[in-house]
Amino acid sequence: MPYSSWGDFICGAFVLIIIIFHFLNKSKKNTALKSVLFILVSVLIFNVLHGVSDLLVYNKVTLKLALIFKYLLIIVFSIIASGFEIYCLGVIKDTTKILKWHYLILVLPVLWNIIWLIINKITNICFEVEGNTIIYHVAYCLLFLCFIFAMIYMPIMCLVYKRGIYPSLFKVGLTFTIFSALFGIFQFFFSFFINNNVFFTSVFLTLSTAYTYLYSRNDLINIDQMTNLYMRNKCMDDLTASDGASVYMLEIMRFHHFSSFTGDQILIEIVNFLKTIFNKYTMYRVSSNQIIVIVGKSDDISKISLINQEFRKPINIQGDDYSIDIKTSIIIKKKNETAEHTVYLLEKMINQIKDTNEVFIVYSSEMKRKLEIEENDTNKIIKAINKGSVVPYYQGIYSINDEKITWCEALARLNVNGEIIPPSKFIPILENHRCVNKLDRNMLCQVLKELKSMNDSGTRVDVKGISINFTAEDILNQSFIDEIKQMVKNQEIDPNMISFEICESVIISNFQKAKEIMEELNSYGIKFFLDDFGTGFSNLKAVLSLPFYLIKIDKSLLDAAKENTRNHQILDGVVKAINSIGMKTLIEGVETKEDVELVKNFGVNYIQGYYYHKPSNMTELNKTIEEKV
Repeated sequence: MPYSSWGDFICGAFVLIIIIFHFLNKSKKNTALKSVLFILVSVLIFNVLHGVSDLLVYNKVTLKLALIFKYLLIIVFSIIASGFEIYCLGVIKDTTKILKWHYLILVLPVLWNIIWLIINKITNICFEVEGNTIIYHVAYCLLFLCFIFAMIYMPIMCLVYKRGIYPSLFKVGLTFTIFSALFGIFQFFFSFFINNNVFFTSVFLTLSTAYTYLYSRNDLINIDQMTNLYMRNKCMDDLTASDGASVYMLEIMRFHHFSSFTGDQILIEIVNFLKTIFNKYTMYRVSSNQIIVIVGKSDDISKISLINQEFRKPINIQGDDYSIDIKTSIIIKKKNETAEHTVYLLEKMINQIKDTNEVFIVYSSEMKRKLEIEENDTNKIIKAINKGSVVPYYQGIYSINDEKITWCEALARLNVNGEIIPPSKFIPILENHRCVNKLDRNMLCQVLKELKSMNDSGTRVDVKGISINFTAEDILNQSFIDEIKQMVKNQEIDPNMISFEICESVIISNFQKAKEIMEELNSYGIKFFLDDFGTGFSNLKAVLSLPFYLIKIDKSLLDAAKENTRNHQILDGVVKAINSIGMKTLIEGVETKEDVELVKNFGVNYIQGYYYHKPSNMTELNKTIEEKV
């Protein structure tokens, strides 16, 4: 069998493997992949037929038939290759808005074949091999030169429009061009010494197939399969190349309140409507509830009123109506501004109106100043957290039985350039930047240092213990638990002096893991308080099955008990149920003498609130305890 036939069959097998791999892949609904598969099948058929034609040439009976067949395949080959090149630069055009006249260069292989057929006499269709070898070689060489020209043209366009092309596509495109050009040059210089189509046809089509498939996979990664919108990575690439364009961000408020199924259906309904409004523009789903639209150099905001008008009406999902609140921010992408910063500003702007009746906000000089101040404050807070500038303030916990403060809770304050910042100003920022765990670690570290300092100086600590708040992320992290033990040991603090306050979210996220961690730390001496009981999950059975020392009942239940008898009875029953199994109870937010009398009637063990003590440093807390005594 000739070498070219082997090459064609190998190339065909390679294409077949890619097709099989695609069908084994779960994601096969993408439109781009369907077009790619059509190209792959065409290439597969061509390579098989080309290999067959080579075999026929070596049979004298089928020689003329083989030559006709072979020349027809040259035409088919050029059409497939040209179509592929058009597809490749179409990809570049899609992301960089290249003008359509560039396509003309890509049809050169097809044009050459048409000219070649015209200058060859009709009688040459059934020619003898010896008489037409030169024409045959010239046809192939010129055809390949056209391909090489397109290969050179493609990387030039890639380099010119590099900012608008995916990095992976850019690298694959250049690699494809280099390899194809090398094989093309090899074929041109050695075509008269070896079989004129040895390897080149196979190599070219194989690389073409690989390049096309890799791009389609890259494109699929950037498409949200539910909405068929591009996702965040593609949005960032396109924003980078969209200087001066108006950019819209639409955010669905309280989207997490919907169930998974309902949320998906609502999102699909919203996207379908937005496609009718922004039908000329590309949309992107950048997060679960955020959609970005790049609308070009336009500041027309009339579309926002259409969106607002449409979604004033509830969306019906399987017979149930759901009210939707969509907020929109609009900004003009500035030159040299990063895509990440543009999205950051859009999100910040929506945060400005999320709790208002406003439905959209446009970036302005006033908004810029406001965001700059907010960003400056945020940077100061993050910097302070990273420096460990956390200041513990302590609020006393009053024991009804002992009639004095016997415990205290460590509450975080932040020292920002000498100014003490309350938690209401920095906790939301830390939550947005996922830095709460740093706050927790710093708080524990500072409390242990203060206790160590007091012990070393001989200062008496007039409380049984200090409670510190921790998040679910911290408590469920085994490495952090080991770190806690080491910190307590290093500061030579009795573990019984420390207790951790956790919310019900810890129980919800991983009940079994939470139980194991609590039992481990209990055996070490650290107690657990359940914070804000009654504001969240409130599964009394689950709570009572965990080794809590004390249950802190939220102020909202106390306020509700003051409203009517029914709520009063509910709170009374909850307290009795907790006390009956040996756990201690505490009611938070006690601020008046009337609150104190009411709470005592419930039979709770502890009271916490401004009535007995406002948060202060440890020295002031000790003074308060001494004065009360």
